Amino acid sequence: MHKIGMTAGGLLALALISREAQALDKLHVARAGAAIAFAGIEVGQDTLIWKKYGLEIEAPTFAGDAKVEQALTAGEVEIGFGAGPSMAYRVKGVPALAVAVIAGPPYSFVLATRPDSPLQSADDLKGKRVGITTAGSGTYWMVRELSRRKGWGPDGIVTMPLGEQRTRAAALKSGEIDASVMTSMAAFDLEANHAARILLSYGDIVQDYITHLVLASDKLIAENPDLLRRFLKGWFESVAYMKTHRDAGVRIAAKAMNIDAAIIERAYGEEMRMLSDDGKFDPAAIEVLRRSFVELGILDTVPEAKLLYTEQFVPVKF
Repeated sequence: MHKIGMTAGGLLALALISREAQALDKLHVARAGAAIAFAGIEVGQDTLIWKKYGLEIEAPTFAGDAKVEQALTAGEVEIGFGAGPSMAYRVKGVPALAVAVIAGPPYSFVLATRPDSPLQSADDLKGKRVGITTAGSGTYWMVRELSRRKGWGPDGIVTMPLGEQRTRAAALKSGEIDASVMTSMAAFDLEANHAARILLSYGDIVQDYITHLVLASDKLIAENPDLLRRFLKGWFESVAYMKTHRDAGVRIAAKAMNIDAAIIERAYGEEMRMLSDDGKFDPAAIEVLRRSFVELGILDTVPEAKLLYTEQFVPVKF
């Protein structure tokens, strides 16, 4: 009898475990590239925060916003993490809407020059050659916006489209360009190796901005808004953990990105200061983005703000 009772108890335990596993709702989240900010996904997994909200998250990394938009359009993912300008693709027919802000001012981007460069501040950049990824990219807009804010017009600083960061770093070293837009993570690493000197952080220049945001598919918003709300609660609780547990956050981000923890450590503080605590949209940042869409070549005219995002799910409280 005792043996039979143990068997029944074991079966009950297995049934409970199976029921708990079935209770987890699976969400597919596409990330546009690798970023410390996006490591909140792994933080939520490592700390069981996702499980707390009854979620299982699968989060592939795609090569850029366009791929994320394609995945949302094809129904391959329900949620996408992208750059602020990605909200404009809603106007072009992508069935997804911006529902929350991940990161505000772009502290993850800096302008770096050579260690021996005579450049000392933004005031010295008029007429100088600055490396960017491509014409019409976010780095292109940042350089032109800095030039405008200095009173030189959008072309007061010469933009040099050079592609990936490694190419721009080589051009900086050779003197082909005077400075380059870089991620703070890459720039801190180069600076530590005496290969670059950070001139300014774009987060200090462009305060009204949305660097990263959450896009949700129309289907998810319409058919399962509670699932989306649970995801957002899990996300912002993970962000809160990253901000209050630096050592663990660095370790998890380094593993997720397959990058040396020492490099992550240098940029971690800058990334954390731009992360939103509750996902709220800043109207001033929306206005800056709206105007940028035409210059970036995403849209022909400045769209109405109400077409780009919804405040239905923010601020998020957990």
